[in-house]
Amino acid sequence: MLGLRRSMGRIAALEKVLRHSSAEGAVVATGTLLSRHFASEPHSAVANISSSLTNTGLRAGPGGRASISGVTATVFGATGFLGRYIVSALAEQGSQVVCPYRCDDLDMQHLRVMGDLGTMVHLPDFSARDDEFIRHAVSQSNVVINLIGSERETPRFKFQEVHVDIAQRIAQAAADSGVCERLIHTSCLGATLDAPSRRLQTKAEGDAKVLEAFPAATILKPAYMTGVEDRFLNMYTRLLMNMPFLPLVGGGDAKVQPVYVRDVAQAFMEVLKTKDSKGKTYNLAGPKTFTRREIVDLMYHTVRENNRAFFLPEPIALLLAKPREFLLKRGVAIPSLTMYSEDAIREQVADIILDPSDGLLTFSDLGMTPQRIDIGIPLEHVRYYRVGGYDVGTTSGTEEEVQGRGTPATY
Repeated sequence: MLGLRRSMGRIAALEKVLRHSSAEGAVVATGTLLSRHFASEPHSAVANISSSLTNTGLRAGPGGRASISGVTATVFGATGFLGRYIVSALAEQGSQVVCPYRCDDLDMQHLRVMGDLGTMVHLPDFSARDDEFIRHAVSQSNVVINLIGSERETPRFKFQEVHVDIAQRIAQAAADSGVCERLIHTSCLGATLDAPSRRLQTKAEGDAKVLEAFPAATILKPAYMTGVEDRFLNMYTRLLMNMPFLPLVGGGDAKVQPVYVRDVAQAFMEVLKTKDSKGKTYNLAGPKTFTRREIVDLMYHTVRENNRAFFLPEPIALLLAKPREFLLKRGVAIPSLTMYSEDAIREQVADIILDPSDGLLTFSDLGMTPQRIDIGIPLEHVRYYRVGGYDVGTTSGTEEEVQGRGTPATY
């Protein structure tokens, strides 16, 4: 109980400083709040994610969650899909992690147990429009990670604000903090100014604003990510399990290169290990290219259902999306599928893949080889959608399931 009270005291002390310290006041050095508790511990080999940092504060322990890596990281967007993996990877190496959030406390509970007592700091009532809050959140962090992004526009948040304005605010606050040495900004594969969708166009605009405010920022551009909580494979699987037919916009001929979320999280850690990654952009795509039709075929085959996908011409899909767009522009939000918004439809008919001839930095430049998403653990969560249980499914044991009818022979 005594150890628990001391640990809770550390959390309260750091939260108090982050919330109430003046921007003009002296900045507390990274790791200082922990130093008086762990000063007697030997400084042995620790996780090397802090090897590219100068202001690392105290480092102690053999490495792991109970050690002190010297990294204090503020993670914006920690409650998102990728965020939980980033927070876990940081905490696993003994880092202090500051997580601003605007959701309910219950939506943060899975993050609280990722780090050792006293290392997880949660800042409630976060507003990305509050510059003062952002400055306080990064005031004692030598690493800042921005994961904030959106797949669809809402009446309150447009792509321009989420991907450009907020990204610029965070980058400027990190640059002005005086202690932040590494800023990692998350973009998207295919984000260019002439991209087919506004989502990707604004991501590219945001990338430029971030580098303008913080030239040493590292930008990571992952492809569509897959994993237990993803909104890619899960989205297709839920649709095919709940709809009599699954419409494929443009016939599903557009190519994608999905990547496993744990590989992306590991890429963040690899970036922190070297100063050479400063100011660079890494494109993170999976090792295999699929058409969207092949992705849908894979989902049908994995959940053991008869393939019911059909061709939906792009003009008709755009016409069906018009009512939602009309109401959205007038501030009225109606429930709808993200993949059938006008912006997402335009994105679905374009190839979003990595072109090796472009000479872009990829996983290989970080010394990594990403996993395939169509076999093994990255696909495991899809199997739980099977009717009747994990080992069953509608076509289980039938000729269709055995031969993989309607599914590319490569699976």
